[in-house]
Amino acid sequence: MTIAPLREIAPSFPVPHDVINEGPWWQAWNFDPHYLLPLVLLGFFYVRGLRRWPERSREHRTWRTVSYLGGLVLLAFLFESPLDRLGEHHFSMHMIQHNLVMMVVPPLLLLGAPTTPILRGLPRGLRQEVVVPTINHPAVQAVWRVLTFPPLTVAIFVMLQWLWHLAPGWYDRALNDNMVHDLQHISFFGIAMLFWWNMIDPAPRSSRVPMGARILYFYAAMLPKHILAAMIVFADEPFYPTYERVKQFLPSTPLEDQQLAGLIMWVPLGEALNLFVAAMVFVVWFRQSEHQQREKDAERDAMLLAASLER
Repeated sequence: MTIAPLREIAPSFPVPHDVINEGPWWQAWNFDPHYLLPLVLLGFFYVRGLRRWPERSREHRTWRTVSYLGGLVLLAFLFESPLDRLGEHHFSMHMIQHNLVMMVVPPLLLLGAPTTPILRGLPRGLRQEVVVPTINHPAVQAVWRVLTFPPLTVAIFVMLQWLWHLAPGWYDRALNDNMVHDLQHISFFGIAMLFWWNMIDPAPRSSRVPMGARILYFYAAMLPKHILAAMIVFADEPFYPTYERVKQFLPSTPLEDQQLAGLIMWVPLGEALNLFVAAMVFVVWFRQSEHQQREKDAERDAMLLAASLER
């Protein structure tokens, strides 16, 4: 599979400085307050909200708290650990980062059912005067309904991945421009949160996709992702010239590193994860069906008992 036309029309960039130019790569940690502070605040407001929610209208199990806080910790690790710096030297490391951001962090956060705890944890004035009125504004509600419309969510999820990886110059620009790089990360994480919102019921909200249709919804987004992964694996040349110019830390050529990136996207963070998600959806669907059947049986038994007592 040749990508010569893509390389020919992609804009060229000057040879970048080595992102990791001093010391071993495993010491290349970031400590960015403007990134870490929002994560700390989200964790703080969540825990504070749980403490301020003694009489709960629904059960909030411990595993939900662990899931949410685990998602925040993983998100911090992905952008503050040496993995982030290695991603600017190796496509495979960037692929691990992006796929964990899109396929693992969002479900961890949403399974934590964060809406009510965070709202309760916010300062009263901020919650009542700013956040709640904004959330309930008709324009905001309308935009939310559009963005979470399942076919549109899937289309944006697929389109962003294909554009960032295949549009001439986009990926190289992100590797050479911090603002574009941040935009890439924000777009990946944002659409992933919307996509997983329709897969998970983040109480008290509920998904717009019926449980039985979520497998179709999920695979509608995953199949194009596998095609993209295959294109990356079977390409004859490296997609991105930047990775041919920066220092290499792993024992591989840029083309071999690209093939590894495609395999990571295709197998462990592709097919394996897909099978796991599909299995979980079937389990939840089965349990919900069982619960609904028990409720119907109980209602029928109560009606039969009432009828027999009237005789």
